[in-house]
Amino acid sequence: MSTITKPNREYLYDNIRGILILLVVLGHALEYFRLDNKVGEFMYVFIYLFHMPVFIFISGYFSKNLAKGRATAVETFLVPYLLLNLILSFIMLAIGKIDEFMILSPGWTLWYLYCMFIWRLLLPDLVKVRRILIISFIIGIFSGFLSEFGTYMAMARTLGFLPYFLAGYFMDRTLLEKIHRLRWRKFFSIGIILAGLGIAYFWVQTDLPAEILWRDRSFLLFKLPLYQNILNSVLLYLVGFAFVFVFISLAAPKPHFFTSWGQKTLAIYLLHVYLVAPLVQLTQAVNNPLLHLILLVAGTFLILYLLSRPKVTTTLQKTLSRILHFIMPNG
Repeated sequence: MSTITKPNREYLYDNIRGILILLVVLGHALEYFRLDNKVGEFMYVFIYLFHMPVFIFISGYFSKNLAKGRATAVETFLVPYLLLNLILSFIMLAIGKIDEFMILSPGWTLWYLYCMFIWRLLLPDLVKVRRILIISFIIGIFSGFLSEFGTYMAMARTLGFLPYFLAGYFMDRTLLEKIHRLRWRKFFSIGIILAGLGIAYFWVQTDLPAEILWRDRSFLLFKLPLYQNILNSVLLYLVGFAFVFVFISLAAPKPHFFTSWGQKTLAIYLLHVYLVAPLVQLTQAVNNPLLHLILLVAGTFLILYLLSRPKVTTTLQKTLSRILHFIMPNG
């Protein structure tokens, strides 16, 4: 197999991120539909088994420039988080979803921005710790015992998803080539996907809480034996990293219609919540479950199309730059 060149490697990761951001938006669109629809719940659980683990792994892979990552963490992640979380809090207050501002408790989708800020800020020091990747798995599993960790400052997710971020950072660039030279990679990938579908089916059939997949709360909040909570955490790590393999194995290093989504990932992630919420609200009145699902899926693709337009991303960049310049004129 020929060597994957740098431009092709960029297409490969753009394609991975394009599929992942599709799953992010679709997962959020299914948030309420899945509560009283088994098919929706199955789709939701399957997506949440792996989409953020792989997304965060890729984020870690592109955080290898430690100095730049720390230097730009505030402007790239913290300021957008504070601004968008403030806007989201106003909206949620106005429609009666919350009764107080929650600046340090990320609203809905915005936890990823806060976690990325913390990870980028601490990464130069974390990588100096001996066996930090192994330690991060231990901390990620046993942080579920700590009831004070939760949505506040996204601490539970910061620790729970940290192994994926660190693994992405430590991933050797030559590993990409090795994976693509594996003779049976597609066969293994299909097996992993089928196993993931089986796990999602079992999850739904046994009425396991989908909220376990969020990794934002203590074991004490789930009415499960302690050993099962620990086994669930271990299983989710295994599934998450298995799907990292799947995405790297199956992604093609050439442009597709969804490549542009991967190139505009941050803009889509920052803005999609303001379009997903109306989509969810407007489709609530649809009584036919199949039509309801079709509208949610179609709305997801429309949101991706709109937010990946060059005009949208350019306007967002200019707006954030002006805000940053106002806040940090000498930055």
